[in-house]
Amino acid sequence: MKITMNKTFFYVVFPLWIIILLYNFFTPNLEFSQNENRYLAQIPEFTVSTLLNGTYMAKLDEHVNDQFVFRDTWISLQSDLEYALGKRESNGVFIGKNTLLGKLEEVNPDNIENNLQGMLDFFATVHKPCAVMLVPSAAEIEPDRLPLFAQSWPQEPIIQQIYQAAGEITGISLSDTLHQHADDYIYYRTDHHWTTYGAYLAYLEYCRALGLAPAEYKAEAVSHDFNGTLYSKSGVRFIEPDTMEAFQSNAVAGCSIVSDGAPVFYDSVYFKEYLDVKDQYSYFLGQNQPIVTLYGNQATGKKLLMFKDSYAHCLAPMLLQHYDEIVLVDLRYINAEISDLINIGEFDQVLFLYSIDTFASSNNLAKLQK
Repeated sequence: MKITMNKTFFYVVFPLWIIILLYNFFTPNLEFSQNENRYLAQIPEFTVSTLLNGTYMAKLDEHVNDQFVFRDTWISLQSDLEYALGKRESNGVFIGKNTLLGKLEEVNPDNIENNLQGMLDFFATVHKPCAVMLVPSAAEIEPDRLPLFAQSWPQEPIIQQIYQAAGEITGISLSDTLHQHADDYIYYRTDHHWTTYGAYLAYLEYCRALGLAPAEYKAEAVSHDFNGTLYSKSGVRFIEPDTMEAFQSNAVAGCSIVSDGAPVFYDSVYFKEYLDVKDQYSYFLGQNQPIVTLYGNQATGKKLLMFKDSYAHCLAPMLLQHYDEIVLVDLRYINAEISDLINIGEFDQVLFLYSIDTFASSNNLAKLQK
């Protein structure tokens, strides 16, 4: 038996391994992985100092792993095998009932306090009506889809504590309406965002809180093969792809995106070219940018300033029924004073829209502190 195994290794496994190594060596490096939605490691620059301190070998090892032949296939096979062996978590993603659910980072009280103080300082400075909308994750609204023994920290009590501490800033609670529609398609299976219908439910709550008459929008499917961030992060490939919808409205006039200091204008808020690539969620408003302005044609005479994360991207166009302009600000990409970039005095309403995960794990709103 030992001789047979040695012959098998020598005549089959070893030559196959040599072929794979040669294939890796002569195949051009890939710069970006569509499935993983990230840039891949390239061959590091060799210097004596990086060799001696160990960083060269570490980066070389990273390069070999990233550029390994049929990498996506190996990742898929590994996740299938681990699932078959009973594993229900992969790279910080829970594998639930025909769905993937993001594992939230631990609550950071300092981040919550800093973000809250940023909102309060901004409110005290601008003297404008302000509202805050914090979005619970799918694990909070649909806990029955979590795998056995998986846990996520309770989000609703923390959201309510933030709303209470926000004082005169109007807190828009979403949990009740989302729980009522938990059996509907309100969160993606392969992505951490809510669906457009989930965002529409939030839009209705926004209108209710501010006394606005909500519009009815017609949903149109724009993709049936969307695989989102959880698909990329987990390596799990057997979950059914998502359907993406967009609500069409005659109120939408277009948008402008600030790029390299100058605004670029578009006649739509939807970017169809992203439906042909992996990052299909960028169909909504394009990729993340510091400042995006949406334009409506309902002659309301009102403007909305929104500090946000990407949960706002499919919701914001719905609000053009009520505002002539909506300026979306992503503080992750801004280090200057907001007053130096936009005229805060021209806005009628301010909205802070974030997932509770973002609010609790980052402190970007702290940039608004005085």
